[in-house]
Amino acid sequence: MELIKSFIERGIIMDEEIRDLLGEEIKTEIRDLSTFEPGSKEKSIAIEDLAKLYKLRIDETRNEWDFNEKYESRDSDIQFKKDQLEEQVKDRYFKLGVEAAGIILPMIFYAAWMKRGFRFEETGTYTSTTFRGLFNRFKPTKK
Repeated sequence: MELIKSFIERGIIMDEEIRDLLGEEIKTEIRDLSTFEPGSKEKSIAIEDLAKLYKLRIDETRNEWDFNEKYESRDSDIQFKKDQLEEQVKDRYFKLGVEAAGIILPMIFYAAWMKRGFRFEETGTYTSTTFRGLFNRFKPTKK
């Protein structure tokens, strides 16, 4: 990325030199217009040349704006994708945590109630209707 920026900076410096030369040429052409006679063929040709030079300057400016816009757009797209990736990683960890809690918490609940129920049923038979009904509803598997 730094290499691209250095190339761009060097290109902009060169573009500035070209832009300055083009600006000087336009100024020279405008000054030279006053030396021609009004309505002469030479003045018409000089005006056409001036129009071409000015059109080049406008095109150069437009190209620079387009380049800068695309470069900034690419940078913002890269930043957006990085942010999106970070958000996806956080979301994935959150979902993994929720799924793990969905398995571990019911198992802890079942173990606690079974321990209480077996302590209550020390004889080995399920005489209590509460524990018998609760034991039938234990489903330690994922639905």
